Amino acid sequence: MIIRNMQEAEAALRPYVPLVAQLTGKDTTLDRVWPLMELLGNPQDCLKVIHVAGTSGKSSTAYYTAALLEAAGQKAGLTVSPHVDSVAERVQINGRPLPEADFCRLLGEFLEIIQQAGQKPSYFELLYAFALWVFDRQKVDYAVVETGMGGLHDATNVARRADKVCIVTDIGLDHTHILGNNLEEITRQKVGIVHEGNHIFMYGQAEEIMKVVRHRAHEKHAPLHLLPEAAEPKIGYQRRNWLLANYTYQYLAKRDKLPLLSAEKLRQTQTITIPARLETRRLGVKILIMDGAHNAQKMQAFVDSLRQLYPRAKPAILLALKDGKDYESVVPLLAPLAEQVIVTTFDTSQDLPARSMDPEMLAKAFADAGVATQSITDQRQAFQALLKSPAEVLIVTGSFYLLSQIRNNEKLNESFNYRH
Repeated sequence: MIIRNMQEAEAALRPYVPLVAQLTGKDTTLDRVWPLMELLGNPQDCLKVIHVAGTSGKSSTAYYTAALLEAAGQKAGLTVSPHVDSVAERVQINGRPLPEADFCRLLGEFLEIIQQAGQKPSYFELLYAFALWVFDRQKVDYAVVETGMGGLHDATNVARRADKVCIVTDIGLDHTHILGNNLEEITRQKVGIVHEGNHIFMYGQAEEIMKVVRHRAHEKHAPLHLLPEAAEPKIGYQRRNWLLANYTYQYLAKRDKLPLLSAEKLRQTQTITIPARLETRRLGVKILIMDGAHNAQKMQAFVDSLRQLYPRAKPAILLALKDGKDYESVVPLLAPLAEQVIVTTFDTSQDLPARSMDPEMLAKAFADAGVATQSITDQRQAFQALLKSPAEVLIVTGSFYLLSQIRNNEKLNESFNYRH
């Protein structure tokens, strides 16, 4: 199959998107993935994997881990989900998505191979398998892999070598309709990535979480490494995620005889840009912050970091959430912070496996909390209204679909030249 550009790549991948909604939850299984990996030559068995699971902080921790490995002179593959600006973000080597020409050429070859698969994979399963297939062909030294959802039945859990390293970030209530209705059930899914002899790295968490983690560690003879919370108060969630990544790197450095990193190299790994994770742009005298905080735990971490960075700010906030999200837990976190909230939707004209929450319902919840609120369904008009706000700090948050569409819309991006 010849794919000439990213538009054609997106078109070739689009038929796999509806399967996400059809299969997730009622048919979350590895049964489709094992034959697919066998067809590809089981690339997961050829890679040293760092596997990242959790509710909050997965992407940031994965990015930082890959950056530390690259700083040590290693060829580091990274696959994350969701992507923000381009589907090529799902296949990164040494901090950069594959060049578009390489991505398109390799995707064409890959899609020809998987036509032989007995069952059609979902969009996520396909792109994860593609990433590992590319990493194996590119002979990366390490593959840093972020789970899609959960862990035990997640497609990424075909990586089961004994030398796999598992990072478990903060666990909270999310995807409860699939993963479970309480922290114990959700933790059981998350730590399902741990297999025989794997080392586990995480912060200590609530006892109901740690009880499940310790049981899995004992069952799989998996050494558990707990990083104590940083001594400095309110360090911000990105710094906290970096510390966990660095703690893991120190183990890898000792195990695999990698170099100790200089203070300057460590500093550089802390300053990498992670798309839509506390990402900041300056627009004249204003500051625009984009963060995909789409559940209560992520939003709490974002709000805590924002208060630390801009303690006196009363920002204007543009928000859209995916239908079914626990908005009643998100509203009380944002309401005391905001000067104004603009509620909008993300564009569902394409075949997305999700729909926006009703903006009127969300707007009413903020209005009831005493916040000046607008409901503007058209995200373009909503973003323009955000830019015209008198607030000095502007925030776009909630669904990654909203952030991705704003960042990829040329007309909206012209607004980034806005001057107050």
